[in-house]
Amino acid sequence: MRKIYILLLLASTLVMGAQTNVNYPQRVANYDATFTDGGGNFNEGTDSFGMWANNAAKQSVAFRNFTDTGVPGGTATTMGVGDSFTITVSATRAFGVIGLALLSSPSSTTSWADRINNYAVQVNLNGDGGNYDPWEVVSTGGTVNASTIGGSTTAADFDFKFTLSTATTMSVSINNGAVVFNVTLNNQNITGYSIYIADDWNGSANSNIYWKPTTEYIYATTLDSKKIDAVENLNISPNPVRSTFTLNKNVDRLEIYNLTGKPVKTFEGSFKKGHDFDISSLAQSIYIVRTENENKEKQTLKLVKL
Repeated sequence: MRKIYILLLLASTLVMGAQTNVNYPQRVANYDATFTDGGGNFNEGTDSFGMWANNAAKQSVAFRNFTDTGVPGGTATTMGVGDSFTITVSATRAFGVIGLALLSSPSSTTSWADRINNYAVQVNLNGDGGNYDPWEVVSTGGTVNASTIGGSTTAADFDFKFTLSTATTMSVSINNGAVVFNVTLNNQNITGYSIYIADDWNGSANSNIYWKPTTEYIYATTLDSKKIDAVENLNISPNPVRSTFTLNKNVDRLEIYNLTGKPVKTFEGSFKKGHDFDISSLAQSIYIVRTENENKEKQTLKLVKL
């Protein structure tokens, strides 16, 4: 009984406005668009996204939108004041550049130049022909803030945390606060990010880079309660649930995510209202349920599994 009470308390906390943490699994399939010019992308291990651009000015870019689930198919979100985004790359140095940019509705995602299309802020490790140039933060009007952290001869993890302070300013932390810059954004309404590499020859060999877990987006408050609670007369019954639940509307797709944004169960088909959805295999916890009907209308609800 105690665990049930804890789950109900957590559900109440969600509604009252606690922050929401969403994990962004690093897999090729989770990126919305890519560009390569002699380079490439690949899955490494269970949750790392590799990139290569071996020598001779080869290039690779990947673009990803922010969503409420951290994976494609979720509802697109725009960075709000107080929100933060953290991402880690394992890298050495490059003859070209290694970097990432937060983007504001880029008009195109089909070229190397588009890696900073409508950028709000960039973080770059410029290779400068294999030199150990430091990571730099590029913000409004091309303003460059150089850090004291540079590349190395062996692979190292570089951690970046972007926190939106106001609609026009951001805190950029490198390596868990070792260096922090407070910058004015080049664009507002941040909708996603790009990651990129050019020419990964590091002076002695080709050296791939790896975008690693945990990549995480933290909403300053719980996702819109209109999305998390029952919406537009769509209801789950019973809720809390022990094994099966039904909906009072027809749906064609139902996805269940845990609170880190990881999908844990999917139902596809033409489900009439009253259909029994069996989740007896899921652990006791709080989940987010996303539905889509035949008109492609999507809704999101909270589900407590006892």
